[in-house]
Amino acid sequence: MASAVATVLGAGLILGTSASSVFARPAVVLEEVEAVPLGTAASLIGDAAGSNPSVSGDGQFVVFQGPPQQLPLLDELEENVEPQVDLRDSTIYLASRADNSTVELSPIPNGLRPGNSVHPVISGDGCSVVMISEMALDVFRDDDAGARWDVYRSVLPHCDGAIGDWELVSARADGSTLARDDVDPNQTPAVSRSGAEIAYVHPDERLFEAPDVTTITVVDLAVPLRDSRRSEVVAGTPSDRPNTTFVHTGIDQPALSDDGQHVAFRSDAASAESVPIWGEGQVDGGAATKQVFIWNRLEVDPFAAVQLVSALPTGEPSTAGAAEPAVSRNGRVVAFSSSDQGLVPAIFPICGDDCPSQIYRLDRDVNADNNFDEPGATLLEIISVEPGSDSSSGPVVGTSASTQPALSADGHVLAFVTKAPNLQLLEAPGSGAVSDGDILAFDKGRSDLRRISVSADGVRPTAGVHSRPQLSDSGRVTVFDTLGASDLLSESASVGRQIVALSSPPRLSLPDADVGTTIIGLESTGWFVGLVNEGPSAFDPAIVTIDDSRFAIDADNSTCVIGTSVPAGSDCKVQFTFTPTSEVAVNATLTIAEEGFEAVSISSRLGGSGGEPALQISPGGADIPGEILVGESAPAYLFDVGNIGLVPTSVERVEIQGEYADDFAVTSSNCVDRPLNPRANCAIGVTFTPTDNGRRTALIEVFTPEGQSSSIIIAGEAVFEPTLATFESEVRAGESFLLAGTAYPAGAQLIITYSDSQGQPIEIDTVANEKGDFFVLVPVDINEFGGDRQIVVQSPDGVAAVTQIGVVAETEQHSGLPGFGLG
Repeated sequence: MASAVATVLGAGLILGTSASSVFARPAVVLEEVEAVPLGTAASLIGDAAGSNPSVSGDGQFVVFQGPPQQLPLLDELEENVEPQVDLRDSTIYLASRADNSTVELSPIPNGLRPGNSVHPVISGDGCSVVMISEMALDVFRDDDAGARWDVYRSVLPHCDGAIGDWELVSARADGSTLARDDVDPNQTPAVSRSGAEIAYVHPDERLFEAPDVTTITVVDLAVPLRDSRRSEVVAGTPSDRPNTTFVHTGIDQPALSDDGQHVAFRSDAASAESVPIWGEGQVDGGAATKQVFIWNRLEVDPFAAVQLVSALPTGEPSTAGAAEPAVSRNGRVVAFSSSDQGLVPAIFPICGDDCPSQIYRLDRDVNADNNFDEPGATLLEIISVEPGSDSSSGPVVGTSASTQPALSADGHVLAFVTKAPNLQLLEAPGSGAVSDGDILAFDKGRSDLRRISVSADGVRPTAGVHSRPQLSDSGRVTVFDTLGASDLLSESASVGRQIVALSSPPRLSLPDADVGTTIIGLESTGWFVGLVNEGPSAFDPAIVTIDDSRFAIDADNSTCVIGTSVPAGSDCKVQFTFTPTSEVAVNATLTIAEEGFEAVSISSRLGGSGGEPALQISPGGADIPGEILVGESAPAYLFDVGNIGLVPTSVERVEIQGEYADDFAVTSSNCVDRPLNPRANCAIGVTFTPTDNGRRTALIEVFTPEGQSSSIIIAGEAVFEPTLATFESEVRAGESFLLAGTAYPAGAQLIITYSDSQGQPIEIDTVANEKGDFFVLVPVDINEFGGDRQIVVQSPDGVAAVTQIGVVAETEQHSGLPGFGLG
């Protein structure tokens, strides 16, 4: 796919600037920043079985539920010490990915009845944990009697809290501030980034004789206990009990924006009406259809406060309904699941009443003017689609269910669970529980989904035994629970459901730049370098540094700024000037860095010298159009070199520098060793022939005999496009076939497998030679089943090709032959 930043040059001379999109200034520090080492790609969370994970915004802390750790066995205890057995099914743990520590957050307090604790959620700032528990953990407001479930919050020790110090959240609506005791333990609460606002599900006691109808209460713990503003029931709830011919369960599945302003939820009422009423279903006596809505808590207009998210193109509610809302940091993006086939145009599987659910993403502010839900300024798109799906009648969607969407803070990354076999080139083998499946991720601006739950070799899919994915703010860290931890890790893991974290740091590029010759003592015209994020996760610049004071950062015209995330496929720029103090050439280091846990940084070289400028290259930088296949050459890109001085000069030499200088070559020039009068121009042609994929940049510099110079950055996008060939159209089970491939990365480890991941695995890998080619004899297991099979050959970095081979099964070979019962 072409870079989303093809119009942004790697570096160049600034001819005109605008600060209209700048919201904050970078922190300018005249010292070098060291990069924090990245974590491993996959790691086990905690030292015990677990499920239902939640991750902090920076990806450092993970909370989850799991069985309590038992005390040592009797023969390990001191004599005359009575052994204790913890009979609870579930307690809450906090794990730190920084030091691999795990601590229980909900131990049984002395003197209290034991009880289970479930559905933990950690706030985005990593300081607070919210959970639902049977235990009476707030001694001043709990009665510890009868069956009970309540919501509690605890501030964590690294934020000046204490283990076991829990505050009751779910208080009664009668003004007593005592515990409700009736929170729905099957519904995960939601929490704002600060941990102050919490939403939870409970029976709606306002509805007479409707004990099974639930609603959502949002609590602001920053408001004093007896203040009426401390808690409010979600808007969109009818004031009377259900009075239709359908079965209603009410409002549930809350999701909160970071500031707590936006609440997404599921409801079987017409919650977007100014006076909400109970909704309808598809069959009398059956369930009322549930839709996804979002409520702006600050909107006073009852006609605009609640918006329908799962709407048909006509604006009417979806026919089949929707569920599982997830919301971005500012409420702009909402993701949800739905089996409705009328939400967007697409090619759906043929089905009856039980169609597979798909994943949808609603952008409520396409024109980015901070006014949500304006007519014509929203976009609903289906996410669970086949790779390369570009049919004129719409994308081809998953043939089995996709569920459990999770969003990054900016809504650009969306992870979900799927049982659909057609959403990836390689099909995941089998699946686990009903809620388990393969975990895939959508990246805004990228055409195909990427697999999160890939095996330790980086290519083969693991069995679809994963569920409940959650994302860090940047989408870099994905945590989920799984029955296949040992397949995801490069080490063995215990049997049972465990928590795994997968880290996908972004791939960044930042070119070198040289401003050439500038008059001594005078500040140069503005130059810029462009940082490009090739993904798969966002980059959050926090510090911009240059280690030489003669280079000055223009903060007002830089877009690599604090608080502005650079999503995958996007870019930002740093604008700077140079003030030379002598004719001596100067080299400095520019560093753009994140802060915090697993922070990423990147550096490049800046150069310049003092003197009388003589040359100027036009244009001031270039991106080679399109994507160029590795090993092939793009058409030469022509630059003009002009004499901007007052006396004649000449071009003595042209140099290409930078990390990828070998990918560029001067293939034409009428500049070198010829006079160049004032205001005269000559031309240089540069050809791009990439040796590897990704974004490739180089610095083109021209020099006069007197040492004056000028430079520009040239950049191009390169891709591999390998091909495969077999020398037979079919092969018998138990025999081998010759497979050849070309145009792979040189020296790459290549994994060979069937695309459907069925039958017997191909137990052979190979390595591409220095030209990216390979030839290998592939054995077919004697027990392999027959038919047309797709063979996939893929490198760990995702370069893949597919070919087909017909397999003749052993039973097909024997049919009708003498000696096998027929002659």
